[in-house]
Amino acid sequence: MKKLLMFLFCLMTTVAITKDIVWAENSFAVQEQTQDRDLNKRITQDDNYSNFIGKPRDGSNEWKQRKSPDDGMEQGQDNENEFEDDLFQESSNNDKVRSTNPGKSSRDKTQQKLRLAVNAESGDGLARLSWKTAGYRKSPETTDLRYRILVGYTSEKPLKTIEVGKDNSYTLRDLKNHQTYFVQIVAFNNEQALIIKSDEIKLTPLPSEEQGSQLEKAFSRKSQTLQDKLDAEPFKRELLQFGYDFFKNSAQLAGASENFPVGENYILGPGDSISIALWGSINTRQELPVDRNGEIIIPRVGAVKVWGLTYDKAKDVIEKAVSRYFKNFELNITLGRLRTIQVFMVGEVEFPGSYPVSSLATVVNALSAAGGPTKNGSLRTVKLTRKGSPTEEIDLYEMFLSGDRSKDMRLQNGDTIFVPVIGPVVAIAGEVKRPAIYETKGKQSLPNVIQMAGGITASGYTGRIQIERFSGNNSRIVLDYEQKDGHMDSVTSGIEIQDRDMVKVFAVQEAVRQVVSLKGNVVRPGDFQFRQGMRVKDVITAFADLLPESYLESAEVTRLALPDFHKEILTFNLRKALNGSEIDNIPLQEQDSIKVFSRWEMQEKPTVTINGFAINPGKYDYYPGMTLRDLVAAAGSLKRNAQLDMAELSRVKVSNNIATAIRQSIDLGKALNGDPEHNLELQPDDVLIVRGIIGWSDSTDKFVRLKGEIKFPGIYSVGKGEKLSSVIARAGGYTEKAYLRGAKFTRRAVRDEQQKRMDEILIKTEKEISQKQAALASVAASKEELEATKSALEALSKNVERMKTMKAEGRVVINLSELEELKKSSYDLDMEGGDSLEIPARSNVINVMGDVYNPTAYVYIPESSSVEYYLNKSGGATNNADPSEIYVIRADGTVFSRQQSSFGIKWSEDAKKWNFGSFMSTFLEPGDSLVVPQKLERTAWLRDIKDITTIMSQIALTAGTILIGLR
Repeated sequence: MKKLLMFLFCLMTTVAITKDIVWAENSFAVQEQTQDRDLNKRITQDDNYSNFIGKPRDGSNEWKQRKSPDDGMEQGQDNENEFEDDLFQESSNNDKVRSTNPGKSSRDKTQQKLRLAVNAESGDGLARLSWKTAGYRKSPETTDLRYRILVGYTSEKPLKTIEVGKDNSYTLRDLKNHQTYFVQIVAFNNEQALIIKSDEIKLTPLPSEEQGSQLEKAFSRKSQTLQDKLDAEPFKRELLQFGYDFFKNSAQLAGASENFPVGENYILGPGDSISIALWGSINTRQELPVDRNGEIIIPRVGAVKVWGLTYDKAKDVIEKAVSRYFKNFELNITLGRLRTIQVFMVGEVEFPGSYPVSSLATVVNALSAAGGPTKNGSLRTVKLTRKGSPTEEIDLYEMFLSGDRSKDMRLQNGDTIFVPVIGPVVAIAGEVKRPAIYETKGKQSLPNVIQMAGGITASGYTGRIQIERFSGNNSRIVLDYEQKDGHMDSVTSGIEIQDRDMVKVFAVQEAVRQVVSLKGNVVRPGDFQFRQGMRVKDVITAFADLLPESYLESAEVTRLALPDFHKEILTFNLRKALNGSEIDNIPLQEQDSIKVFSRWEMQEKPTVTINGFAINPGKYDYYPGMTLRDLVAAAGSLKRNAQLDMAELSRVKVSNNIATAIRQSIDLGKALNGDPEHNLELQPDDVLIVRGIIGWSDSTDKFVRLKGEIKFPGIYSVGKGEKLSSVIARAGGYTEKAYLRGAKFTRRAVRDEQQKRMDEILIKTEKEISQKQAALASVAASKEELEATKSALEALSKNVERMKTMKAEGRVVINLSELEELKKSSYDLDMEGGDSLEIPARSNVINVMGDVYNPTAYVYIPESSSVEYYLNKSGGATNNADPSEIYVIRADGTVFSRQQSSFGIKWSEDAKKWNFGSFMSTFLEPGDSLVVPQKLERTAWLRDIKDITTIMSQIALTAGTILIGLR
């Protein structure tokens, strides 16, 4: 019975302990859910106000609000509400998040903390850009951004805008080297509202040979002697303020503290959370927040106060508290989420204001969160003010110059960081390792400033250092400090630097000393060390040092003669010098330059020529022993139509200073086969003339084209002397629909000649129009006349440009007839390669065009086919027309004008009747065109334009186009 009671007691105890564990786990789970709910509330509050965009870097203090469906504000309208800074504080039971002004909170978290970090790399005529957004938190508004690049020569006015969409990189091309560009990246959301913009970037593309660091460029530069023309490089004064580039990637620096490991001396406070893991008699793992009272609530243990305790001390306190309720357990304590503290950034920072930062953040992290100090702000006297503690002064140069971060203090809630106005500055330029503008602190000597700039480079000239200084706020003076006794330090150590001094460290002379140079037609050109007693043969030791075809009879030494270093040239026989001649083996001096010439720099290079039917005729280099076969091979052999048995070799013979040409017939076939009688050895200036086979082109390049109303149209080959009638007969003759009067015959040779003439006339016409445009003011009598003349000339210029695109037809007017009649007429032409004959079908229309009331085409009526009839059908000539210049273009290409007409009797073949009277009663025939030109003699100042128009009309007719008049 006693054992049974003992068993029941143990069972009840186990059940009770199990319930306690379950209750504790459930309690922790409830707290976790409450924290997640609070976090969601906070994010929701931030999202509700995520339409506010960040403060621009143009110095504006206004916040912009994009238009939303509810507020009715226009995009870009200034928001007049003032937002107070608030603290996100948790209540004792961790179930609410208080916010006195959630709008301000959202702005701080999504805008002030959001940054656009840009990386720019200049190249040869280009710049590579890449960027990314960074910050403490991103709202939905900032997760789908589109980017725009602004590029300009100045920061105020962009030269162009480039839309890049969602890409995070872009390469700017076609940039001018040595031109400074200002670039900025701007981010927009889907509604084209401005979200964030980057700092303005200043970049200068450089040629590839000028890129790289100062050391890379120094070692890549070609060495030069005093013989070379050394252009003094301008002293570079484009300096940047030291240290401010550190904050370019301020977004990354601001968030870097969140990843710092927590030290044992970290002081806990409200907002932190502690992760507790228990195993043994109790098994659980939970994260417990430190409430505003500084306590954590451990289930079944109660409240444990940890506020103000170090992380190491808190471990002991928590372990003692748990051990009062549980035995036989192991405990592991780590820090979970760290609290956020509020610090204030004031003074010369890019974005002054109140900032929530990590409790691990330091002064540098907070400065980065505010965009860093402005260039008007001090980097050497940053002040940290903390309640109950004396003000600390932080010199950021200690970190920048030596890596000392001992003064980069960890911040506490409520700290204020003040960046005062920049103090005294000094600029140091030239041959120092880190030229820049430096802020000074206290008294600074010249050696201290040089040391701050990294010291003088190996190429720096220490014989003289110059300081530009403001004198009494009235003028700028120059002070030179020159080396004494070989020690510059003894001169500069007592020099005290003043505010706004400019220190210049000059470069040593680029010219190399103790050197002689070798150049020209040599194997190893370059510089050689000069040694006393040196001679030419010490530099050129043997003939093997020369390239082929060096000119041995003369070389030269260029010397800089004292006292003014003027150039003198000494010549010597290189062959004799290398063979041991003491006279030609000239003694050398420092900076001497030896030049060896190529033979062809000193002599005319001999050539031979092949003309005629070679594949590549022209001039070729001659070499001793060269034969006719060698010359033909150099020209790529002969064409298929070359005549092999009859070529000609022309050779120049000089006698008594008189040159005569001697010609010799050559059988090239035998010469190419190696027959020594014909494969002659050539001499300089010989000319080989290769003739072609007679009649080759007539046999291979005589094709004509027949088109239109021919029974068998197409391309036909023609023999020498074959007539037009013969080709038409071979093509089957005419069809029944053939309209012989409208036949158009074109010839290649005529087309080429017409095109040449057209081009000449157009060039002349352009000049005449330009001259008349230049003389407009003196030609026109009134403003109306001036405007009318100007308009007419502009129209003519446009017509000239249009006519430049026209091509001549090459038409030859022929009177085509039936074949038997054609054979007897003079129109039965000898055919040539490229000829074309087109016979249209019979046309039953008359075209009326130009300045008539109704320009159109009319059906041909034999009974009423006069000019007057068709002109009246078109309504007659307009007031702008010139009836005296009416002309008719016949279907066969001939032109008949009113100026040619006279009273007489004419026969009309189509009308089958006689025509009596003047031009207006002239019968038109099918396919004819009646043209009524524009009147250009309304005023005296347009008469010259009429002459130009007449010329252009003739050109247009040549091209098969009708120029109606000015439009």
